[in-house]
Amino acid sequence: MNNDYIINRAGRLREEMSKTGADAFVILTDEGFNWETLYYLSGFKGTSGALVVYNDSAELILDTRYRKQGESQSPFRVDPQKSSLTDDLIESISAHGAQNILCEASKTSHAAWEKLSTARKTRWSDGTYIISDLRRAKDDLEIEYIAKAGEIAADAFLQTIACVRPGMTEKEFEALLNFNINKLGGETGFDMIVASGSRSSMPHGRATCKEMSDGEWVTVDFGVRYMGYLCDITRNFSLGRPDPLAAKYHEILLKAHEEAVKVLSPGANGRDIHKKVCDLLGSFDLGRYFTHGLGHGLGIEIHEPPYLSSKYSYELKAGDVVTIEPGIYIDGWGGLRLEDNYLIIDGGSRRLTGKLDQSFYRI
Repeated sequence: MNNDYIINRAGRLREEMSKTGADAFVILTDEGFNWETLYYLSGFKGTSGALVVYNDSAELILDTRYRKQGESQSPFRVDPQKSSLTDDLIESISAHGAQNILCEASKTSHAAWEKLSTARKTRWSDGTYIISDLRRAKDDLEIEYIAKAGEIAADAFLQTIACVRPGMTEKEFEALLNFNINKLGGETGFDMIVASGSRSSMPHGRATCKEMSDGEWVTVDFGVRYMGYLCDITRNFSLGRPDPLAAKYHEILLKAHEEAVKVLSPGANGRDIHKKVCDLLGSFDLGRYFTHGLGHGLGIEIHEPPYLSSKYSYELKAGDVVTIEPGIYIDGWGGLRLEDNYLIIDGGSRRLTGKLDQSFYRI
């Protein structure tokens, strides 16, 4: 990751710290938990480590497994871990005379929080909202990485469906798509959804040993991670001639998707956009079959603010990257979903996953 972007992010964090009177912000990663924020703010990607951002400096504490990696990935000074991460953090904070400390409480274990908050002459507060807001506004480098993930996803998907034949199992399809993703320079983004036939009525139906049959359609929800950043795409394909009703419903979903995209812009409310899609599907008597939110933010994590759902009322901002994913799920029959990723820009949006056509693919 480019060091200039990392330094800029630390600077933005310090601006927010100054508003609260904080002397330091602590990010702790243990056994891979919360590696995302550590990577975002330091450039280091590993399963264990800690970052302390002070008002005038930043320190990365790593054990011997990661010291050289950290020195090559991060612009910040790397201190060798001497004891436990919590003990080393307390020592660093004490040496800097920091008293008002922020951390991501929601991503810090109870045991770590309990120990850190007992450090003498320190007051600890939750700064989760600060990190969430910083990570929500994607910079140019993050947008580039998400778009590249989308390009790899498109190529991998097309290469994979070219090999599909009746009798291939869902798990075989998943394995081949994952292979192609890695061959093209990406990483598997998350647990893939591969659901054929009536199983496609499950929005999160994981791949099984079920064979895909001629005349069935398959819903595939998959992601690619590139340089730490994700895309999230859903496409549908049919083995042989598409079921006429499935083809009709796909056209309705495409219309719903397009109508949502028309109103994506700064200031638009995610709840209102979700309702717009629900109303459109309802006009076809399909509203009751749309059972989840319309979309969510994404970046280093697959689900980030803002959310486009009846449960939340986020106002979109320039720099947000969100999914749009209307779906229809009918028990005993099947389901379909159509998903792409959009960058919110002044006056509208830009599709970051535009390399892959939104067709109902036929094998």
